[in-house]
Amino acid sequence: MRRILFVYVLMITAITLNAQQSYEITNSLTLKNQNCELTKMTIILPVPQSNNYQEITNFKYSSGEVLDVENSNNQYLRDLKTSGLPSKGDSYSLTENFNITLYPMYIDMKQFKKIYPYNTQSEIYKRYTTNKGEYIDTSNPRIKEISDNLWNESKGNIIDYARLCYEHVGANYKYLNPNTGIHKIAAILSAGGGDCGNLASIFVNLLRAKQIPARHIVTVRPNGTFHVWADFYLEKYGWIPVDANMKLDHPEGDYFGYCRGDGIVMSEDVYHPIEPRPGQTFNTAILQNFLYWYWCNAGTKVMATHHIESKPIQLPTDPVVSDIGSSKATLEWKEIKGATDYRIKLYEKNGKVLIQTKNVKATKTHISLKNMKLMTEYTIQLIPIRRVENIETQMDIYNVHFKTV
Repeated sequence: MRRILFVYVLMITAITLNAQQSYEITNSLTLKNQNCELTKMTIILPVPQSNNYQEITNFKYSSGEVLDVENSNNQYLRDLKTSGLPSKGDSYSLTENFNITLYPMYIDMKQFKKIYPYNTQSEIYKRYTTNKGEYIDTSNPRIKEISDNLWNESKGNIIDYARLCYEHVGANYKYLNPNTGIHKIAAILSAGGGDCGNLASIFVNLLRAKQIPARHIVTVRPNGTFHVWADFYLEKYGWIPVDANMKLDHPEGDYFGYCRGDGIVMSEDVYHPIEPRPGQTFNTAILQNFLYWYWCNAGTKVMATHHIESKPIQLPTDPVVSDIGSSKATLEWKEIKGATDYRIKLYEKNGKVLIQTKNVKATKTHISLKNMKLMTEYTIQLIPIRRVENIETQMDIYNVHFKTV
């Protein structure tokens, strides 16, 4: 709370919701040899990529090599060791370091005036409408039944269908079995739900059942906890985030076209072919934190400890109002990383009556507002806009309250 003295004492408060933040991240896996005579071992960590939700810079790793996951946008760090192995009681760590900026995302679905048919020959369509083992299985009878009913209700409108699927998951399934990984879709439906990743699986299965590209977004938060949401794709626009788990937790909220901006995206989609060693393939249901293998002549136990360390390197700065007079005021703010422009809204009576809306370029960091009333309470909203592909996304909302003198 700030107090600015003019003729009257004015109280100006700024409220920030889910602002973009930047961090220095250390992601590490430590293996401790309890009682083995090791002959070789393999450690794998996912490698995050820059995408709609984040910007990665200064990526470094302690050892190993970065490999591509076949038929995906994903990568992983693989460290093969046949020498310098930890002896009994000793430990070995694989570490990756990077800087990241995480972007929250709110999408107003009204911007999509026309829905285009999918290009069935595109890589996105082919990759994200297929089945993935038993994890995405659109032949599942229950998935077929639900998808047919909701498709008929939507009258074939892609956005309406996706929203109905999102609402169906939130209304009909429970949060169960946290941190147990991605399960097969038949098991999720039989259990009546699952954790965030498995709730996302129901949504993705329902979308792909109608040949709408959809995928899991698999994350680790800077505090070390896990989260998964889903995306679906609109032709000629881009990817739309959908958080069915948040809808289940907060039925009154709207998390369709919503990303909180607090998860480091480690991978997209599920059921990935990984090579523990050259020429060997292992299909992992989810690529989120780590995988490891070890071989030994004697003993049985190697313990793994995964650790995320985050250090904030950029904190959002609240905007301020200055030069307040009887009919004018100036809004000032620091440049917000990732913003392509800003939308400023002026409300009278504590946000109840919209008076003005102005759009300004991202190069500006202040704006003067005029024609206000004497001794009247106002709220200014500063909304950073970030354009992603052909979609306008809202990064944040800053509210500043003040009273003219």
